[in-house]
Amino acid sequence: MVRVHSTLAKAAVDSPTGSRRAARYRAWLTLGREGFTLLEILVATAILALILMTVYGVLSRALYAKNHSEEHADLYASGREAVLKMADEIEGSLPPTAGPNISFVGIPGTENVPTDAVQFAVVVRRQMGVSQSRGGRAMVSYSLDPVKDTPNLFALRRQEQMLTEAPPANVDDGSDSADPAAETNSQQPSVLAAYLLDQVAGLRFRYLDPASGDWVDKWDTTDVPPPPQVPVGLPGAVEITLFLADANGGTYDFGTIVDLPLYALPTPTPGGAVTGAQSLGGAQGLGGTGGGLGGPN
Repeated sequence: MVRVHSTLAKAAVDSPTGSRRAARYRAWLTLGREGFTLLEILVATAILALILMTVYGVLSRALYAKNHSEEHADLYASGREAVLKMADEIEGSLPPTAGPNISFVGIPGTENVPTDAVQFAVVVRRQMGVSQSRGGRAMVSYSLDPVKDTPNLFALRRQEQMLTEAPPANVDDGSDSADPAAETNSQQPSVLAAYLLDQVAGLRFRYLDPASGDWVDKWDTTDVPPPPQVPVGLPGAVEITLFLADANGGTYDFGTIVDLPLYALPTPTPGGAVTGAQSLGGAQGLGGTGGGLGGPN
C-alpha cells in the first residue's frame, strides 16, 4: 500500500500539473491522520476512569484513616483528662471528722448501664479575683445526665457547692475605699455546675473497705450505726472507670485506682474514745492517680 502511494506520488510530480496534484495528494494522505477513532476514545476513557478510581480510593482511605486517628486521639485525651481530674479531687477527700456537713457518699447506678455517682468534701483552692470564684471547703459531686435525643449516652456533670461562707463584702475600717473583687466574690453563687464530657457511655465507682479489704459498690459516711459500732469513715481507695463512645458505636474504658491518704485518720466512737483505722495488708501496691489508664476493650 505504501509502495503504491509512493509510485503514484512520483508520477504526479513528473506530470505537467504535478505541483498542484502533489499538494492535493499530500493533503489527502494526511486527512485521515488528524483525529481518533471511536474505539480509541473509548479505550482511553476506560483507562482514565480506572486511574481516577484508584486515586480516589487511595485518597479516601487516607482521609478516613486521618479522621479516625484524630477522633480517637481526642477521645483518649478527653477520657484520660476526665479520669485524672476526678482522681485528683477524690484523693483529697476530707474525712467526716473534719467538721460539720463533711461526708463521702457513693451511689451505685443501674446494673445494665453503669451510672454511678459520688459526692465528697474537698478543699478547693483558687486565686480570688473578679473573674474567678472563691475557694474553700466544698461538696463536689460527679454524676451522669442523659443526653437529649441520644439514647444510652450521657454527659459527665461536675457540681460544686461551697461549704464555707464568703467573707463580708464591706468592712467598716474607717476608709471610703471598697474592694470590687470582694464585692464580686460575695455575690457569686455558692453552687457551680458544669458538663465536662459528652458521649459518655457509663461511669462506675468502687470503694475499698479498709476493714474487710473487699471492694464494694456503695459507700455512705452519713449512716450512723448503733453503738458500739464505729461510724463509717473514708474508703481506703476508689476505683474509677469511665466509658466513652465514639461515632461508630465503639466503647472505650478509661480507669484508675486512687488511694485516699486521709482514710487512716482516727474516727471518734459514740463513747468519746478514738479508734484508729485498721491497717490494710492487701491495700499495698494500689496505684495512684497516674496508673491504670486503659485503652480500648
